[in-house]
Amino acid sequence: MKTILHVLTIGSTALSNMTYERYFKERGHALSVAAKYQDLFQTEMNQGCEVAVLHQTLSQKELIEAAHFIRRRWPTARILIVRPEEWWIEDALYDDRVVPDSNPELLLSAVERLAG
Repeated sequence: MKTILHVLTIGSTALSNMTYERYFKERGHALSVAAKYQDLFQTEMNQGCEVAVLHQTLSQKELIEAAHFIRRRWPTARILIVRPEEWWIEDALYDDRVVPDSNPELLLSAVERLAG
């Protein structure tokens, strides 16, 4: 039986959300969406979070605050950043980075790899 991954995506656009959501659901994974950074603090995820995906629509400050929040709330969650360039951010705040507008399969592959 396949393990269901619980993925939280933060700051993504509606179009990419629909594409990613389709790919995640096809693989049997659960996807929760916090469209804006502020929504993250209202997200109810009783099942936990294995991987959080922080998208390029977040400012550097929002990205750092979201990463800190995720590390506190779900200490074992892995964090994947979707950004075209590397910002200075502590290595402890994220686990991997992919470029935006990648093939959805690439993002899904990175999420599954991080979940181990």
